[in-house]
Amino acid sequence: MRIRLLALMLTGPMLWSQTSTWQTLVAEKKWAAAEPLLLQAVNAAPQSVPELEALTQLYRSTGRLAQADPILDRLVPLAPTVANVEAAARVKAGLGQLERAEQLFERALELRLDVDATPVAAIPTRRQLAQVLVAQKKFGRAAQEALIAVSVRTRLLGAEHPDLAGDYAVLARIYQVQNVWQEAAKAWEDVVRVQSAAYGSEDLRVAESLENLGLCYGEFRQIPSAEDAFRRALAIRQVNLGGMHPDVADTTDALGKLMYSAGRYAEAEPFFERSLEIFLAYLGPGNTLLARNFDNLAVTEAAVEKWTESEGHYREALKIRDADAALNLHHLALVEVAQENAVAAEPPYRRALEILQLPGNENPSLLKTVQDEFEGIQQELKKSQITKQAPRAKRTPVAAKQK
Repeated sequence: MRIRLLALMLTGPMLWSQTSTWQTLVAEKKWAAAEPLLLQAVNAAPQSVPELEALTQLYRSTGRLAQADPILDRLVPLAPTVANVEAAARVKAGLGQLERAEQLFERALELRLDVDATPVAAIPTRRQLAQVLVAQKKFGRAAQEALIAVSVRTRLLGAEHPDLAGDYAVLARIYQVQNVWQEAAKAWEDVVRVQSAAYGSEDLRVAESLENLGLCYGEFRQIPSAEDAFRRALAIRQVNLGGMHPDVADTTDALGKLMYSAGRYAEAEPFFERSLEIFLAYLGPGNTLLARNFDNLAVTEAAVEKWTESEGHYREALKIRDADAALNLHHLALVEVAQENAVAAEPPYRRALEILQLPGNENPSLLKTVQDEFEGIQQELKKSQITKQAPRAKRTPVAAKQK
């Protein structure tokens, strides 16, 4: 008896210390140190909810959804709480198991409505369910969930509550995915109204919503309304970010595209010039992302018969694309070389050299590298060809040897 008591006295504090250690490590988010102790605890008590919940948290926090999934499958039947069911739904959605995610979000919604005194608490779940429904192209049901969220929050918290902006934005994006542009525009108008009242008319959140509103107006050819939305967004971005920010360039570029689509080429040109100026300063000359901006400006200049300027900007776009193509061809050739396929590597090397030797495509370092590697490939191909053409030694038939 004394021996058993002594054993309990020795092992009891040790077990308590181990449990306390993984709990402390999880609380401190020291995942690497917590994992072996937590796995040991789960193996010792496979049906213990705290350990399973902690292991799920660990896997999700370290981006291992595939490992969290089977643990949640074990956990949800043991403890079907809102938190656990929603965690399982998010992981299923993240792994592309959309039908199961839909079922779990619906179950979480039922649990929330049973537990919470106000349906407002269920709105985040409705939003997540709507996103899963959109991914499955169940647009009618997705829109219904978004509309319920808007209705609930408006009824209980008022038509100006700041969180309504997020509810309307979810609804707007559901309409946009379906190309229902007029309904989407109405929803973005509500987003802008709520955000302006809550945060002020020059808040950057308002600018983003105005850009979305402008895009929707443009899709169903409400050009004056689209222009007004983009100009307001541009002014907000300039006030908050200054004149040389890439977000300012994006909005400026959007205005240029709108003017061009409306046939107002002379008005589009200065917008494209300005966006190119900002992107050049931000990205630096030669950046592959600039080709589209040079193209936009060139085609607009051609529309107003500025032929010399248009030609120059088209050439800049081609030079950037050629440089990008040469780099991609070089990478393709290297992949073929890595697979010891000299025959397949030769054409991309040859084409890369042709591009790099064009006037205006100067890149001495890359040109030298490609030339040296191409010479090596040619030598390898020549050796291979010589080996194939070399005459084989004649064998003396066995019967002749016997004679």
